Amino acid sequence: MRTPRPPKGQMRKGAQIPKHLLRCLYGIDIAKTFLQMEGGISVETERIMFAFDGAVLPLSNEDLQRLPEGTSTINSQKIYTNGEALTPGQLVKDSLDGQIYTVTTELTHNTIHGMKRYVVTRRSVSANGR
Repeated sequence: MRTPRPPKGQMRKGAQIPKHLLRCLYGIDIAKTFLQMEGGISVETERIMFAFDGAVLPLSNEDLQRLPEGTSTINSQKIYTNGEALTPGQLVKDSLDGQIYTVTTELTHNTIHGMKRYVVTRRSVSANGR
C-alpha cells in the first residue's frame, strides 16, 4: 500500500515545499475482494483515507517532455508532497474543491531531498461521489 512517513517533528533534509503552498489532500486506499462464486468480480470491501499535505500544480513543458507515457490530457496535473509516498492507480482527493485524482506516475528527483512529485489525472465524480 503506502510507505510510512517519518514521525512528526523529525527533520527532513533538503528542499521542502513552502507551507503557504500546501493544502490538505487525502489519499484513498481501496481494498477489494475477488468473488469467484459471484461470477468472478472484484468488490470494494474497504476504503481507507489518510490525510497529507501537498500542492496541486499544472504540468510544465519540461514535465510533458519527460513523461514515460509520452502523453497527457487537459486533466493532467502534478502533486508535490514533502515525502508522502503514493502509488500509481491510487486515488487522491483535494480538500479544497473535492476533486478526485488518479496517480498515473511518479516523477523522479535526485535523492538529495525527500520531496516527491506525481503526475495525476482528474477524474469525473459520479452521482454517488465515487
